[in-house]
Amino acid sequence: MTHGSSNTQPTSDIGLPMRAVTWSAIQWTCLVCGGAEEIDPAEEAPTPPICPSCHQLAVAEALATLLGVRR
Repeated sequence: MTHGSSNTQPTSDIGLPMRAVTWSAIQWTCLVCGGAEEIDPAEEAPTPPICPSCHQLAVAEALATLLGVRR
């Protein structure tokens, strides 16, 4: 086989043919609680990466703080 030969197939380091990898889900980690979340590969993780539960809790705490300031 010569370098740059067009009749070769890509192979891995151990000599097995490489196959396309299809991801069914992508995992990301919440910065607040450290929990792992899965999303569809077509979606994008939120920026900053905060899970819906932590986001909802933060909004509730902020609203409670605002209500406490108004009194």
